[in-house]
Formats: sequence, C-alpha cells, structure tokens
Amino acid sequence: MSLEFQFETFVDVYHSIFSEYLSSVIAKLPKENEKYRATKEELSSLYDKYPKILDIFDMDKAEGLSAEECAGLVKALQLRNELTDMELQSVYFRGCYDGVGYLKKAGIL
Repeated sequence: MSLEFQFETFVDVYHSIFSEYLSSVIAKLPKENEKYRATKEELSSLYDKYPKILDIFDMDKAEGLSAEECAGLVKALQLRNELTDMELQSVYFRGCYDGVGYLKKAGIL
C-alpha cells in the first residue's frame, strides 16, 4: 500500500478565514515594527492637521483643497503607500515562514 503525501496549503484549508488571517498578521506590525508605527503616527497627525484630506476619499463629498492641503494630501498618499508596502512585506515573510514550516512537516527539511 503506497501512502502518497497529501499537501494542503493554508489557503486551501482556511480560505473562508484567509482575510482574517492576513489581518492578524498586519495587526502585529504596530507592535513589532517601529517604522510602521512612526509612519502611522505621521499619517494620523497629517489627518489631524488637514481634516479635509479624509474627505477626498468620501465619494459623497466634493472638497476643494488649498495648496497647503494638496501638499498634505500628496504626503498622506505617500505614507499610505509606505504602510501598504510594509504590510505586504510582512505578509510575504509570513508566507516564507509558513513555507519552511510546511517543508519541515513534510520531512523535506
């Protein structure tokens, strides 16, 4: 009797809660990553300084921004991109970590 190794990925098994899993990985970033925390704080202070910036993302409001607010918006978008990059990197490395775990479990490593 031949026993074939059955391999199911995390996504295969837990596809219904995968978004929740990703959120849990990203939720650890503020505690574990100083640059992420500082970027979030800088973004928050920009939103406090220029409250109209948040209204730009509201489809029901049309807001006119001053030149200073436009500069704040550009900076806010840059910071949001930096946060997204850090989040994606965190998820990528978590996947690498899980991949090594799967290989160990399969007896390959």
